[in-house]
Amino acid sequence: IVEQIRERIFVENARLFAFYPFSTTRRFEVSGGYTLVNYERDQISELSVDGIVIGRREGSYPSPDPLHLAHGALAYVHDSSFFGFTSPIRGTRYRIEVGPTFGTLNYYSLLLDYRKYFFTKSATLAFRGLHLGRYGGDSEDPVLTQFYIGYPTYVRGYSSGSFSLSECTRGFGTNCEEFDRLIGSRFLISNAELRIPFIGVEGYGLINFPYLPTELVGFADAGVAWNRDSEPRFAFDRYTTDRTPVTSTGVAARFNLLGALILEVYWAYPWQRPLKGGHWGLQLAPGW
Repeated sequence: IVEQIRERIFVENARLFAFYPFSTTRRFEVSGGYTLVNYERDQISELSVDGIVIGRREGSYPSPDPLHLAHGALAYVHDSSFFGFTSPIRGTRYRIEVGPTFGTLNYYSLLLDYRKYFFTKSATLAFRGLHLGRYGGDSEDPVLTQFYIGYPTYVRGYSSGSFSLSECTRGFGTNCEEFDRLIGSRFLISNAELRIPFIGVEGYGLINFPYLPTELVGFADAGVAWNRDSEPRFAFDRYTTDRTPVTSTGVAARFNLLGALILEVYWAYPWQRPLKGGHWGLQLAPGW
């Protein structure tokens, strides 16, 4: 007997946004809105013998109650950065934001994001520190989607599709601690990159060919995720299932494809995945 549960989530929201600029690089933002989340589930049961389906039944399945959420946010933003062909190359960017949510669930979100770019004619040295977390009474409610630090835009080398069963101490899924430690209601990441304009224009690029701007990158990524009841342990440990920071180093190339999108190809060595080792990855995203 094989049972499949399908869930559809319907999200409707309205939001108002306003900002007040103090200068060309600094502004204050305020926003507020309302979100309605509805769930619809059904179940499909199939009975098979020797691989042949001899019976099939469809029916409804108990669904969670809808969510009624009112939310707001206050943010202070500074942006004096200058964007190159594929990523920022000079200046400073930071954002401090607090956002309460109340209604069916009550919690608040905190975002701290700081980025600095040191520019020379031949290269840019870039740094980023980012914290995002949910705090308060319902911040750990299971209906809320957990944050995941294994996205290539956060820590390269830990994407969900690259994990295999052999890497898990106890098995895959909810019992795979090597994977579960990348998920939490709060996270902290840090990144450093050396960005070299390889193909560009005269004055900014080792090769003058403006039709395919390309940036070469050497990077180091680190991040840690945790929950209210599982605090992180800050230590460099390659062979552990604790919530210690995960790190990776590697190289990448970013391509500006006709000004329409930015493609990044990278090779990352994830230091907390000794069984996986270095591997290639791909993402469609500009540099942070």
